[in-house]
Amino acid sequence: MDKKRYTKLGMILLSVFLIFAVAACGNQETNSSTESGETDKRDSAGEVESVKLVLNWFAQAGHGGIYAAAEQGFFKEKGVDVTIEPGGPQVSSIQMVASGSAEFGLVHGDQLVIARNQGVELVALAAIYQSSPQALMFHKGHEVDDFSEMNGRTAFIQPGIAYWEYFKSIYKLDDVNELAFTGDHTNFMQNKESINQVYVTGEPFFMEQQGIETEEKLISDSGYDPYQYVLYVTKDYLEENEETVKNFVAAFIEGWEHFKATPDETLKTIQEENPDKSMESLEYEMNAAKDFLYTGDAEEYGFGYMTEERWSTLIDQLIEAGVLSQEVEATDVFTTEYLPY
Repeated sequence: MDKKRYTKLGMILLSVFLIFAVAACGNQETNSSTESGETDKRDSAGEVESVKLVLNWFAQAGHGGIYAAAEQGFFKEKGVDVTIEPGGPQVSSIQMVASGSAEFGLVHGDQLVIARNQGVELVALAAIYQSSPQALMFHKGHEVDDFSEMNGRTAFIQPGIAYWEYFKSIYKLDDVNELAFTGDHTNFMQNKESINQVYVTGEPFFMEQQGIETEEKLISDSGYDPYQYVLYVTKDYLEENEETVKNFVAAFIEGWEHFKATPDETLKTIQEENPDKSMESLEYEMNAAKDFLYTGDAEEYGFGYMTEERWSTLIDQLIEAGVLSQEVEATDVFTTEYLPY
């Protein structure tokens, strides 16, 4: 083959290479454009990480900011693809997060401290309820002025629930007929002298629908007022995935602010996720929850804010009630470092 033919062949091969190179660039731009359209923004590495969040219960208005962050694309904008898994009586978010089958979870503040005391190193990242909506419910006309007056009555209480252990220690409730609360209110409805554990954001509405008049006394009236529903991860996950945690928390907070301003669309999503909840009950729950979600430190410093003083007080109360076998350092169980304020 002469020199001229070699030159011609080289030109052909160069042309073919350039065609494929241009096509590849075009495909890359198309793919990037498609992905950008789906996620709008990415983290600094341009990647989306898949994580799972386990709720403390079935979908409800008290999870509104989480569903808002998902449906508005706030999580994906921060480079996090979140699967939301509902909780329930047979689901332990602590077990799932501790085992690594989920990265994030929701749990009561006192449950997190107790888990830490048992050697499960969890770290709270943000509080949802600044004050606890947990309460004790009584039939109207049969309520108590002081928690110590519950002696001699029947109480339907979830076994091992932390605030009840605190109450039994502080108010000497040795004469309460304690029966396990199963989620069914029938026995309470039939016994006018009985007591039932509730959330003021939910059960009073149900009782009203049944034509039963009730009164509620907040657990926080006793001074026992843990952060209710905290977002958390394990200590190990936090140390190894700080950027993911930072992005997740930022989107989480943005979701709650969006839910505060425009809740209606998100409530429809929650109702689809949990068809057992009517829109009327979700609206009741949302309106009742406002007094616990966006008040206190959240109003002054931003949603999700927590203080060392509140955690220390809770730990002291759990020690006083004999719930903790050893002291836990407040600074070990929470951090506000990843809140976007």
